[in-house]
Amino acid sequence: MRWRRDFSANASCESKVVNNFKVFIFIFATLIAACTPTQRPLQNGQGYVVLPISKSQYRIEYYLKNAKLAETYWNTTAGQLCPDGFQVLYDKKFTLNFDMYVPIAGNNVNLGRQEFIQYGQVVCNGSASNTVMLTESKWKEFNQETRSVTPVSERWLTETLKVHVSHLPVLPVANPTFALEKDWGKPMKRDHRGADTLSIWVKGGDSWYPNYIGLIERNGCLHLVMILPGISAVMMEGFEKLAEQNKGLENLIAGGAIPAYFYPSPAGCTVQ
Repeated sequence: MRWRRDFSANASCESKVVNNFKVFIFIFATLIAACTPTQRPLQNGQGYVVLPISKSQYRIEYYLKNAKLAETYWNTTAGQLCPDGFQVLYDKKFTLNFDMYVPIAGNNVNLGRQEFIQYGQVVCNGSASNTVMLTESKWKEFNQETRSVTPVSERWLTETLKVHVSHLPVLPVANPTFALEKDWGKPMKRDHRGADTLSIWVKGGDSWYPNYIGLIERNGCLHLVMILPGISAVMMEGFEKLAEQNKGLENLIAGGAIPAYFYPSPAGCTVQ
């Protein structure tokens, strides 16, 4: 009796294995594509924020969990914004560290993650496109790269300083300290200098370098809101020196002598 090998059955089985493998590859590729964020305006913590500085100059911030893609999408956004080409004034990366310690085998193991902000400024060679969403912001900084006062986004402050600031730009012009005390309690320090009153809260940052958030009221009206990231000693000492020299703290901040984020309030109010 001779045994015959059923090659057709084997071929059918191999065909099914190949087909199943192709299906697996397709599903895997689909999942990878779904997990890869697309270049887009900021949404769910990822995407771009574009702030106008002048008619042709813009600050671009790109938030993403992948460092290389953040850089790629930053350049893509700049290209979409400036269809006739652009010049990069500066381009940097900020790394956000999120620590999470978990006890494993008697040791605290850091299972934290990192996210990234690619940021910088560009100048469009021609007219900017209206297809890129623009974001207006009250917050400003003295930019050391361009040596000028430029806007920063609220998202930038929240992520880099670890403090929520959305309620600060909407403080009432009259008696703002009273309104902020409802959220943050009494200020850590209050200093009266002539018509000006400086109130300071400590918020966000970390235990070594907390942020100092200050309100300057002039004759009871909001004059300036400022955030000084982790440089409390400089701020305190600087304010005392300026008071002696009869200068305004805002001049030191707006000129870049003290690194800070700030926004000036519209002049004038009626104090009840």
